This record gives sequence, C-alpha cells and structure tokens, in this order.
Amino acid sequence: MTRTTAGIIMALMFLTQASMLKAEEPLQVSQFPDRISIGTFYNGTRVSINGTLPADSDVIVRMTGEAAPLRMKKKGKVFGLLWMNRDTVTFESVPKAFLLYTPQHFEDSFKTLQKDAPVRQLGLTALEEKITVSPDSSESGMLVKELLKLKEKEGIYAVSDNVHYTPLAEGRKQFEADITLPPKLSPGVYKVEAYMVQNGTIVASYDHSLTVALESFPKLLSLLAFDHGAMYGILATLIAVVAGLLTGVLFKGGKGAH
Repeated sequence: MTRTTAGIIMALMFLTQASMLKAEEPLQVSQFPDRISIGTFYNGTRVSINGTLPADSDVIVRMTGEAAPLRMKKKGKVFGLLWMNRDTVTFESVPKAFLLYTPQHFEDSFKTLQKDAPVRQLGLTALEEKITVSPDSSESGMLVKELLKLKEKEGIYAVSDNVHYTPLAEGRKQFEADITLPPKLSPGVYKVEAYMVQNGTIVASYDHSLTVALESFPKLLSLLAFDHGAMYGILATLIAVVAGLLTGVLFKGGKGAH
C-alpha cells in the first residue's frame, strides 16, 4: 500500500467519524439567513431557526446584540409646572437587541427557578436585574422597567412563545422559530443562540452570528453623517425642503394660499 493510498483511507475514516459524531449531537440547528441588508425599503424581516432535538427536551431560541452604555434624558417638572429634560442618566449593560423565543407557556417556568439558575439567566427578568443606572437613586428600578417597556414598544426587545414542535421518529422532534427583526434594528453583529433544556437544566447549546449591514441609500447617509458632516447637513436640508414642497402640493391640491 502506497503512502498516498494510506493517506486517502485515513482521511475517509476521519470524515466518516466526524459525520457520525455530528449525527449523534443531541441538538441540531440550522439558521437562514446569516446576513441581513438594511436598504432603502427595509421594514423589518425574519430569520428562520429550525432543527431537531430529543422528544423529551425543550429548546429556547434567543438573539442578542452587544451590551453597551445608554445615555438618556430624564424628564421632570420645572417650577412644578412644565415637563422638561432635566437630568442625564446612564444605563449600563444594555443589549442592542433582546429577542427571546420559547415553547408555549415555557416563560412561566422562569419565575419558579432560583435566581442563579442558568436557564433563568436567559430570560428578560435576569436582564432587568443586570442593567444598572448611574447615578443610582430610589428611582433606578422604575427607570429600568420604563427602559424595557420602551425597547419592547420599538420591537427591539421581545419575549414570545413562538417555538413550534413537530414529532419525528426514533424519539426526536423538530422545532421551528422565526426571529422577527424590527424596522429600528441598528447595524452590527448579533448572536443567535439555541439552548436545549431537560428538567430545567441546559444540556446542549448552539450559537451563530447574524450580520446586519447598511446598504444603498441608508449606507450613503451613514457615511456622509460620520465622514462628511457638512455635506450630510446640506443633503438633509434639501430632503426636508423637497418633502415640505411635496406635502404642500398633495394636501393643498397645488393651489396657492388664500
């Protein structure tokens, strides 16, 4: 047997063993697509997550963005009369996105787990506990709750029982979940995760990246805003003027003022 033949046989054996190991993985996941383009007419889209797992298990799907500080203005009454922006507060460890998908009624189980349980750490309640406010005050907890409500209203944060199962043979089942990406999603690299849970314990996991990138006109505006501020200002003014003229024509029927 030549060295070349022996090498080919060893390579085939390695590939066969690798495929067998992959087939034996308890959690198998597919994601499509792994890149999203935000173009001129982008108004949100979906990412499909599906796979198989043992029939006696559950799966939790989550998409998160990079955590970063977020500065916001806090409103308050001036002289007890007018509501105005008064103080600046900084929220620490705020993810750019937090989308959690569970099987039906699985979200209720988060409330019964211990505070440090790994499965509970995947939920929105644990995220609320991780976000801190500076400067700290008696209103910090309330401010975090209001921040989460704002993010949920924008569709950037969401918890949904949108994981669906289909029985398969040999003690396994298929799962499907569609991650709904909101129109206000900012560009960046996000993490898509799937966790297999048995008896309240995470026994297997999957993670993959999702790239969200600006394209066409939104990309041009972003480049102008960061690299050519003066030109961006002129363009923004022209767009506002043209939009005002079009609005006048549409709502006044092109007639002049009386």
